[in-house]
Amino acid sequence: MTFKGKVAVFGLDGAPHGLLAEYFAAGVMPQLGEMARTGSFQRMETDLPPVSSVAWTSFMTGENPGRHGIFGFTDVDENGALRFPSFDDIRRPAVWRKAPHIKSLIINLPFTYPARPLHGVLISGFVAPLFERAVYPESLIPWLKSLDYRTDVDCVRGRADRRGLIVELFEHMNTLEKVTLSLVKSQPWDLCIVVITGTDRLHHFFFDAANDLEHPFHGDFADYYRRVDGFFGRFRESVSATARLIALSDHGFTRLKTQVYVNYLLHSMGYLTSGPRAAKEPRDLHPRTKAFALDPGRIYINSRDRFKAGVILPNERKSLRAKLKEEFAQVRLKDIGLTSSDLEDSPEDRLFDRVFATEEVYHGESVRFAPDLVLVPRRGYDLKAALDADTPSGKDIFTGTHTHDDAFLISDDLSLPERLPRPSIRDVAEVIERNLM
Repeated sequence: MTFKGKVAVFGLDGAPHGLLAEYFAAGVMPQLGEMARTGSFQRMETDLPPVSSVAWTSFMTGENPGRHGIFGFTDVDENGALRFPSFDDIRRPAVWRKAPHIKSLIINLPFTYPARPLHGVLISGFVAPLFERAVYPESLIPWLKSLDYRTDVDCVRGRADRRGLIVELFEHMNTLEKVTLSLVKSQPWDLCIVVITGTDRLHHFFFDAANDLEHPFHGDFADYYRRVDGFFGRFRESVSATARLIALSDHGFTRLKTQVYVNYLLHSMGYLTSGPRAAKEPRDLHPRTKAFALDPGRIYINSRDRFKAGVILPNERKSLRAKLKEEFAQVRLKDIGLTSSDLEDSPEDRLFDRVFATEEVYHGESVRFAPDLVLVPRRGYDLKAALDADTPSGKDIFTGTHTHDDAFLISDDLSLPERLPRPSIRDVAEVIERNLM
């Protein structure tokens, strides 16, 4: 491989194409808006399910989950116990591993914990439970702690103190910008990636404020994006003119209508049976359980060739999957207790836009770890896999939820839309490689 140039990537977790288009037109984000006008600005699809662990892994590897092996923030082992995959579980190399001579500066990229040695600097993004394992090289830890650097805001506390969460979101970005610009100037790099995850947190808690002028947090919502734009402008100035510049999100967002508890649906359909105690993970379920769900909308058949205590014979698995797929495709909003007075959709509308079988969305040697079905809800419906839900649907404090087809991709490469007329988040790794190697 021969080195070509530098690449700088500016990520906004969960920032939707549609919202950015509105803000560009309204002049809320002049810096990023200028790049969109003079370069390319595209709507981008992400991999399923549309959560950060899956999407950012597809971004950094250029592979679909069937190859990189990450299907959500949680996974389940052969005993039915939940496990939490990490950076160590990714089965394909990140783009910075494909050319070891390249110096990399990776800051706050989700799902890079624990930080592993590389030719450069890596500060893990969420989820990062131990800060001492989230930074490479470790010599940077005292400096980062002196700045009160954190990998995420306190969303648990934010549920009780929304004003405090707004303050923390701005403080968190101030520190992230200070660290990023300092490292960009002080460290040699060929590839620089920085991700703002505060946009995702803002959307979960305050997406109802985005277009509601009377909302008490409307001004804060727009101001946060103005602050993001200022960060981007200074980042753009700091990366040299020789760097290819890319901005993107890992998934989109929309207004949350209601949450849907998929395991409750499976129970009502006769496929899931609770055990003698409140189930917290699949191994707690009754042995007669035929199928269960993990967040967000991943269906696993309790088959003997997958789980030690499975009850479905291998030769019955395919037919049961087909039956489940058909039944989920027929679920309507009225079936989860919603009426026309609850929301603007018709109770006769189908709950799921698509129900995918494994091979329809995944391919590769890690498919054996994939769910049997992936549910894609109609816009605004958030799928949850709580095993102890006593209702088919409901809402908590969140007002926004993810979408898979409204991420964005901006590049200063005018030829990109011609090469990638319908970009996927997986394509970005190839764009990076094309400009680095």
